[in-house]
Amino acid sequence: MGNFFKSFTLNKYNSLQIFQFLRFGAFFLISILLAKITYFRYAGGYGTLIISRYELLLLVSGSVTWFWVSSICNTLIPFYQSNNEEQQKHILFNVFVLLTAFSIVGGGVAFIMGYYHPEEKDLFQMFAIVVFLNTPSYLADYIFYLKGKYKSLIVWGSITFILQIVLLCWPIYMRQTLNLAINLWLILSLIKFNYTIILLMKYATVSVHTRLIIDFMKKVMPFMFSILLAGSMDYINSYIVAHYFSKVEFAVFRYASKELPIFLILANTLSNIYSGEIANYYNQNKLDEGLEKLKKSSKKLMRWLFPGTILLLFLSKYFFQLAYNNDLLEGYKIFNIYLLLIISRMLFPQTVIMGMLKNRVFYLISTNYLIINLVLSFWFVNLWGMQGIAYATVISYFIEKIMLVIYCKMEGIDIRKYTPITELTIYTILTLVAFVMSLYVELPPLNFN
Repeated sequence: MGNFFKSFTLNKYNSLQIFQFLRFGAFFLISILLAKITYFRYAGGYGTLIISRYELLLLVSGSVTWFWVSSICNTLIPFYQSNNEEQQKHILFNVFVLLTAFSIVGGGVAFIMGYYHPEEKDLFQMFAIVVFLNTPSYLADYIFYLKGKYKSLIVWGSITFILQIVLLCWPIYMRQTLNLAINLWLILSLIKFNYTIILLMKYATVSVHTRLIIDFMKKVMPFMFSILLAGSMDYINSYIVAHYFSKVEFAVFRYASKELPIFLILANTLSNIYSGEIANYYNQNKLDEGLEKLKKSSKKLMRWLFPGTILLLFLSKYFFQLAYNNDLLEGYKIFNIYLLLIISRMLFPQTVIMGMLKNRVFYLISTNYLIINLVLSFWFVNLWGMQGIAYATVISYFIEKIMLVIYCKMEGIDIRKYTPITELTIYTILTLVAFVMSLYVELPPLNFN
């Protein structure tokens, strides 16, 4: 083990993955700590009220920021790496301008939401400032990454995420209000915002280029459209379940209709990294070299994620029994269906398309995805109930990936150039066999007595 740590070095392939793990781990740990703290430190229903208010703030924040933050940051890597050094300096500052402009809108929406929740108006108004200050500071993460400061990226992430955990949870532990916790988060957001400006002064050219912003947004908009449509389908699916089923069944679906976050982080981070790599090789007329690297990395990832998925197909029932109450136990069946998304996740045509900055195809394909998912959801819900909606999502997402593969083929890029077909086929068959077996193999329940 000691030799492993001595030989381990941070690079552009693992640093972003580790950073994303830190980010996810921070929010996951906060949710656990708040649940434990409020359970032991508060009597009656006040502890649950604190969690409910915090989750409401996260919901509002996510709703007004997730689609444009993801699309801008994911497009930044290939766009940045496809330009020369002087242009890169202009890109960093103008992306910051874009993030700040969108954050003003996002913060404004959060502020207005306070009027729809009069009892939480002060809380929403403070949180609106957090949204405004915190969101542009995402650029600091990507500055470290793009400039090759991988150790600084991990140190920066560790410090900010630890502070985030402490500043949110400590006041609640001390029986203070959630308002104080959000105030402390606001101070942290201000520090991050100022530090982002310091990094820009060091690595960027401070000047607004309207033409550059327009060119960048032309690349961002199709991806933003795609993310928005994909995300909206989650809300539509929830509405369908709420319409057809009881409140308890709705809760089961909401808890179960999720991919395993660790798998999602690994797949998405690989896609983000290699979109930049392919942009580099595409500029140098060495695209095949970049595609071969993507193929090798995806093969390595498959060797971890597919066995993990197969294992989870049989153990998910135990996880649900340990984590939730008996009313939610049957959700493991829906969760198992969502695990099948790993098959589509291991296809990376979108990475190739983003690397070549030919994002406009996302408009057409994302619209088709939404239509197919809607049709299948309403059809399958009558055949298989809530599980039918999960099947519809898995099939629709696979069809979307196939359409992207076909587009790459039309651009002269065969799937075999960036996908280890033999391994993917074998793992897909094994995963589907394991899924079918999980439907018929009844494992004994855990006994806590």
